[in-house]
Amino acid sequence: MQSPVILAGSSRGPSAKISYWSLPYKTQLLILMLARFTDSLATSSIHTYMFFQLKRFSPDAPTVTISTQCGLLVGCKTGAHVCTGLVWGRLADHALVSRKTVLVIGLLASCAASVGYGFSTTFHQAVAWQILDGSLNATVAMVRCMTAELNPEKNYRVRALTLLPLFANVGSVLGPLIGGFLASANAKRSIVPGYPYAMPNVCIASIQALVAFTAVFHLTDTFHHHVLDHRNDSEPPTATRNARTAILSKPLSGQQIDETTALLQSPSTRSIIHLVPPSSSCQPPSLPFTKIWTPNVMKTMIAQFIISGHLGTFATLWAMFLSLPIASSRAQNLPFQFSGGLGMQPRRVGIAMSAFGFAGIILQVLVYPGFQERWGTIKVWRTALCLFPVVYVVAPFCALIPLLVKHMDTKSVNVYPLVEWSVLLSVLLLFAAGRTGVVPATSLLINDCTPHPSARGTIHTTGVICSNLSRSIFPPLALAVMGSGLRIGVVGLGFWFVAALAVLSILASLTVHEGTNGE
Repeated sequence: MQSPVILAGSSRGPSAKISYWSLPYKTQLLILMLARFTDSLATSSIHTYMFFQLKRFSPDAPTVTISTQCGLLVGCKTGAHVCTGLVWGRLADHALVSRKTVLVIGLLASCAASVGYGFSTTFHQAVAWQILDGSLNATVAMVRCMTAELNPEKNYRVRALTLLPLFANVGSVLGPLIGGFLASANAKRSIVPGYPYAMPNVCIASIQALVAFTAVFHLTDTFHHHVLDHRNDSEPPTATRNARTAILSKPLSGQQIDETTALLQSPSTRSIIHLVPPSSSCQPPSLPFTKIWTPNVMKTMIAQFIISGHLGTFATLWAMFLSLPIASSRAQNLPFQFSGGLGMQPRRVGIAMSAFGFAGIILQVLVYPGFQERWGTIKVWRTALCLFPVVYVVAPFCALIPLLVKHMDTKSVNVYPLVEWSVLLSVLLLFAAGRTGVVPATSLLINDCTPHPSARGTIHTTGVICSNLSRSIFPPLALAVMGSGLRIGVVGLGFWFVAALAVLSILASLTVHEGTNGE
């Protein structure tokens, strides 16, 4: 059984200014953030060359078929996690397995799946490796759960959970660059002969393995965070309550929590303690499974389902859109009937996709903390959601950039790249602004809707299940809609379908309220 971890409270008042540097247990947080980084790294890397990889598997397949296969490849991984995610969540809430074990298993499984995917030679092999990854990987849920448990005080928890999308954005910057620069459309010129898409995956798998082994030796499990509620059957309830009251009423005497503060503290310094030593025969009480699903939990999960659906779908559509060949000007019939994409090769797609993450990093560091402290989690969340319908309606009009430049009264050869990147970065910046406000706030709301600490692993895993379920349904559906739009010359059809989802997410957010973090 994993060693129990008891988390101390903080001596800082609720109004104290909290910075990233003041967060406790920095080494533990860094390992968790690196685990989150590797997951984003793997996902974003595949998007840069997915279209070309599938085209290599089936050279004679039309663009519409490749579009559909892209959706299936994205959806099969998330669909596999939907089937197994709750199992991992319940295992994470069980003392004999716990959070750390589930996290390490997920990292190692993703490492193996990355290598297998890189050496795939058929569409069915690629799908099989993605399914394996999805079925064994609960990394994101465990990282969120353990980060929240390392920071039980809300001021610290808000700042710590804000680091998650920050590191995810770093992965979103580096992943497309790794995929775009290490992949090769020409099998003979590839770094790994005969396998043009193996090298990006080998590189990412190496990083995943390194993080996994670091977690094994240096990450401490946070499972017994709710052990304060443990009650010794040999002691009367009144005595237990009196002991708890005496301990909690004792001041912390100015104790500062930093990297040198032990997670399992001595009786003289800890503010939360074991009333009895944990054992396999005497476990802390847990909330019955049927009692977990409170109305606010259900409403939060519905909102998560819709939000993750349109966020993940747009990223997939955007990568596909950038790779589509430029359409003939004769096929354009404004304002709605226009087709084609921007005809970018994997390297340029990688650079364009990295702009997602780069803009997110800047906004996450400089903008989000101030807005969150001034307006609070839920106001920032709802306001940011209103940006997405605008982004999704405008995005497909980027296909008109070649037509616009062609009709400009200029002979400068540098006009097209300038106009192209100006428009693309404007769309990406607006999307990044919305995602910066939504992603960390959603993680906070999911954590705080937890009805009891013993169910935290289940709640976070359920949040990821809802996210993956939507990403199993909506990307294939949106890509199929996009394929239908390509047949009739309306490339924007898929994007406008996602815009409708974004409007639904705004409506769903109005029913959610902030929970009490299981208190």
